[in-house]
Amino acid sequence: MPAIFTKIIHSIFALTLIAFACLQLNDPDPVVWTTFYLICAVVPLLELTNRRNRYVFWIAVALCIIDLGIYTHGAYTYYLHSNEEALMQSMNPAKPYIEEAREFLGSLIALGLVIISYWIGSKKTRN
Repeated sequence: MPAIFTKIIHSIFALTLIAFACLQLNDPDPVVWTTFYLICAVVPLLELTNRRNRYVFWIAVALCIIDLGIYTHGAYTYYLHSNEEALMQSMNPAKPYIEEAREFLGSLIALGLVIISYWIGSKKTRN
């Protein structure tokens, strides 16, 4: 894979995760989610600058897996109601599973971006 292509991918992944972090600034718990997405963004940023750090990678993966575990029930409950409820609606205290489903999806996306970025970086170092 050409080096410029990998740099573009790492840049897009990092910018996506940074954008996710910025979107969390209006969340009821902005410190938790902004920090989470910024930690995940560090992985593609390090890959972009050829400063791979497996500890940061594993911390990001662990945080993603913990979040996925915490919000799995809410995501499953939303799945059961998905025909009657839109995922993109205002927060509703009577339906916390909608917010939990969004947090689950965000964590799943972050996990995917972190793993793909690290994997692409490892292919580059093997060549």
